[in-house]
Amino acid sequence: MIVAEAQIDSVIDLLIAMTVESIAKENGCDASDVLPEFLKSHTAAMLYDPENKLWGYGPAYLEDMYVKELSSKA
Repeated sequence: MIVAEAQIDSVIDLLIAMTVESIAKENGCDASDVLPEFLKSHTAAMLYDPENKLWGYGPAYLEDMYVKELSSKA
């Protein structure tokens, strides 16, 4: 099955929204505060890299990656 680039972009947008909402809820903050930091992360860069195909994973997986990324920087 061939997936169109536009479909992948839509999936990525939805995954980011779901991931950011979950992170915000767990941390008791607003998603609009989390989104800019998430988009600057290595996790987001990997999500947009078509070679990684991270768009095939769920938001819980991406959240876990992001949390691990943040903890490795601390």
